[in-house]
Amino acid sequence: MNEPVVLYRTQDGTPNALEDRCCHRRAPLSKGKVEGDGLRCGYHGFLYDAAGACIWIPGNSKIPPGARVRTYPLCERHGYIWIWMGDPALADAAAVPDFHWNIDPEFAAVSARLEMKCNYLLLVDNLMDLSHVPVLHADTIGSAEDTDPDLTWERGADFVRGTRIAANLSATARMRSEGITGSVDQVKVMTYTPPANVLVDVTTNESGLPPGAKPNLNHRMVILDAMTPETESSCHYFWAACRNTNIHDHELTASLQRQIAFAFDEDKDMLEAEQRIIDLAPDAPQVDIPGDAGGLQSRRFLSELIAAESAEQTVVTD
Repeated sequence: MNEPVVLYRTQDGTPNALEDRCCHRRAPLSKGKVEGDGLRCGYHGFLYDAAGACIWIPGNSKIPPGARVRTYPLCERHGYIWIWMGDPALADAAAVPDFHWNIDPEFAAVSARLEMKCNYLLLVDNLMDLSHVPVLHADTIGSAEDTDPDLTWERGADFVRGTRIAANLSATARMRSEGITGSVDQVKVMTYTPPANVLVDVTTNESGLPPGAKPNLNHRMVILDAMTPETESSCHYFWAACRNTNIHDHELTASLQRQIAFAFDEDKDMLEAEQRIIDLAPDAPQVDIPGDAGGLQSRRFLSELIAAESAEQTVVTD
C-alpha cells in the first residue's frame, strides 16, 4: 500500500512491524539489525524499541521529541502474519480469514510467495473465474473438457462465493502424477473475502458415481490465496495448496510444490502481461461475460466497503 514496512521478531518470537524509515535521515531500517527486542538503524545507529520509539542515539544523551516511527498491528494465525495498515484502534483479529488448512494435521501443505507486477485485483479476477484453467494451464492443472461447467453464485454479508461443477473430465497432468488416469468429476468452490483473499476448495472424484455411492478417490485440495497490495501495479501473492490424501508422502509433496508453483508462474506471466496492456490504455473498453460474475461482484463488494469507510472518515473529520 505504498508504505515501507520492516518485519522482525522479538526475542520471544513475537512478530513486530515498524515503519521502514528511520526518523533521522529516512534510511530503511531493514538495512539495520535486530538487537534484543529492538531494531538498530544500519546508517547512524539509532535504536528503536518494539513500540517504535527511539531509545538510544550514539553520542547523544537526550532523545529528540518525536523520535519514533510508526508501528502496525499484527496477528499471527495459521502460519501467516496478517498486518493491519489502517487506524490501529480499528484492528480486529476476528476479521482474519480462516486458513486453518495450512497447519491442519489432516492436510499436507505446499506454499510460496510470488512478487507480482500487477494490481492485486487482477489476481482476484483470476481466482474467481477458473475458466482460464483449461486454456492457460492446459499442460499442468487443466482438463481440456472443463469449458461448460454448472456455475452458480452467492453473495453473503462478508463474502462472494461461486460453485463450479464439471463432470467427466480427463485427468490433468498433475493428477496423472498421482496415479489418477480415469475421468473425474470436480467441484470447485471459490470464496472471496475482502479485501484480497480467495479460498478455492476443490473436490475430485471418479466420474459417473450413482447417487449415494461412496467415492474411491475423494481427493480434496484447498488452495489458500492472499494478496498484499504493494503499489497500484504490484502485489505480493501468498498461496498454499493443502491436500487430504497421501499426506505423509514427501516425494509427492515435493512434486506438487514444483507442479503447482509452475502453474502459478503461468498465471504470473499472463497477469503481468495483462497489467502492461492495461497501463497502455486504462480506459479501453472490455467485454464481460457470465463467467466474470465472481470477479465483478468481488470488486463491487470491495468498492462498497471502501466507499462506506471513506464516508465514515469524512463524518469524523467534519
